[in-house]
Amino acid sequence: MLGYFSQFGKVTRVRISRNKRTGNARGYAFVEFQYPEVAKVAVEAMDGYFLFKQRLSCKLVPPSKVHPLLFKNANRKFKVIPWRKVERMRHDRERTAEEHALRVARLIRKDKQRQKKIREKGIDYEYENLAVPIKPQKVVFEDV
Repeated sequence: MLGYFSQFGKVTRVRISRNKRTGNARGYAFVEFQYPEVAKVAVEAMDGYFLFKQRLSCKLVPPSKVHPLLFKNANRKFKVIPWRKVERMRHDRERTAEEHALRVARLIRKDKQRQKKIREKGIDYEYENLAVPIKPQKVVFEDV
């Protein structure tokens, strides 16, 4: 976008709105020119123009209507954060003995609540308590 619109004059900032999860463009962008006259010429020339199989809709926004944070992170390459990888690492991290004990206690408490709800509904149903491992599967060695 910067290269294309620079044919009209000096482009100071470009902000392409992107999807946080995929990094794909959302379909709109903001371009700021150094001089308002150049921006007016660009709007007149490019409004209705077809670019990459998309019809451009160009509008001139007066400086009073421009939000102060509109060009936040402008002129930067968008970096997609691998949320699946981040979440997988958070989920699979090694837990301390205290964290594991809290987790087991929560599981047992929830199971008791579930059994209590079943009894309160008048359903005669018994099942074995949860087979919760006492020790964590991964052992964390602390360096002394």
